[in-house]
Amino acid sequence: MRKITPGIRSLLALALTLTIAAIPSTLALAQSGEPPAPTVHIVQQGETLFSIATRYGLTVDRLAHANGIPDPRQIYIGQRLTIPANGDLDAVETTTYLVQAGDTLYSLARRYQTTWQVLARLNNLLSPDTLYAGQVIRVPSAPLSADLARGASYIVGPDDTLFRIALRYDIPPWTLTTISGLADPLLLHQGQELVIPDAGNGLLPVPFVNIAVQPLPVSQGNTLIIAVHTTEPVTLTGRLFERGIPFAEEDGVYYSLVGVHVFTEPGLYELELTATDQRGHTTTVDTGVVVQSGDFEYQQIDLPANRAGLLSPAAIARDKERLDAVRYLFTPERRWTVPFQRPCAGPVSAYFGAHRSYNGGPYTSYHSGTDFRASTGTPVYAPADGIVVLAEPLALWGNGLVIDHGWGVLTGYGHLSSIEVAVGQHVTRGQLIARVGNTGLSTGSHLHWEMWVGSVSVNGLQWLEGDYPWIESDWLAVGG
Repeated sequence: MRKITPGIRSLLALALTLTIAAIPSTLALAQSGEPPAPTVHIVQQGETLFSIATRYGLTVDRLAHANGIPDPRQIYIGQRLTIPANGDLDAVETTTYLVQAGDTLYSLARRYQTTWQVLARLNNLLSPDTLYAGQVIRVPSAPLSADLARGASYIVGPDDTLFRIALRYDIPPWTLTTISGLADPLLLHQGQELVIPDAGNGLLPVPFVNIAVQPLPVSQGNTLIIAVHTTEPVTLTGRLFERGIPFAEEDGVYYSLVGVHVFTEPGLYELELTATDQRGHTTTVDTGVVVQSGDFEYQQIDLPANRAGLLSPAAIARDKERLDAVRYLFTPERRWTVPFQRPCAGPVSAYFGAHRSYNGGPYTSYHSGTDFRASTGTPVYAPADGIVVLAEPLALWGNGLVIDHGWGVLTGYGHLSSIEVAVGQHVTRGQLIARVGNTGLSTGSHLHWEMWVGSVSVNGLQWLEGDYPWIESDWLAVGG
């Protein structure tokens, strides 16, 4: 939804520097070899051993053992509890981990059988809430717990009991107690986090099981792919870049394709996903998505005098109105597979995203497609199955054609000498649909090939590459 600005990141970095500077005595003790003084917690009204253990990133059993407490229910206001240290970080063997959507320091700590404080110290993180998708962090290299790696987190509600939760997910209460590390199954409280086993490989709130986002980071002008698994059928919505993103369901998985505009400022953005189950309950998760700069060139284009009028505001507005009528289409049926087929023969003469100046003017526009140099009459083929939604003359494109491939993916074809299909016609991959020409705002015979994803122009060449980081090859290999 919102961009996390460089200014905020600078303030966080400054705060981290001040925090580190404020604890020289602790660092000096560690360097001198003397053990640091133990942390002591004074029990306050309303606290439980579970809430205290969670605060310090410990298990209830470890905290109880460190203080000789035989019954976790028997603590009292004003009791002094010794908080055991997390050990020497220098002795922790680590490996790298790429943060995924929905990951938190808490869930990763559980997966890697450590505490969020250890992860924060290993990665010099100021807050447990500073993770974002695509970030590379260090985690303990110990193998994951098989049970914890296959669970989803569940937040206890005001009327929940352990038996009721176990019955809802058809699992034995003892299994739920063991996997969630409960010292006493009778001491559930609202807001407590439980692990539902065999519900996926993440620790997201139910009904979310797994959220996959590719590629991370995503470059300006490319396509971001989101795949969401849930424990049950839901209505799924999302927001990114201050706009809503629709989802399509296929074989029980929810997919969304998001086009990243060429002029999107590089930085960290918030992705928000909301699932509404069949009972009307809504669950929202947030994660960060990093956008990095694209590699674009600059072009100066000189138009002949007899075509300069095509740049008039009125002509541009007319074309925009016609193209806007189709490029915002979202068809829930997927007709395409990847990689797409190349639309025509000939070398690339102009790449997507190039910043352009016309007749010596400023670089205020960009090339929204890919140009293929080819002689007039060269065949143009459909790169994937779809439905023709526009086939008519336009001012800038000349003879233009647009195909809807489903899931918000459309392709456009400009400067054609002839159009061989009609609106409403179903076309198949490799079918002849048009011929190259030199009509409209063109300085020579070529095909202007454009692709929209979620109404945003993106680099179509990535769709011709089989090694682009698509999330799963299986669903992309089967037509919708």
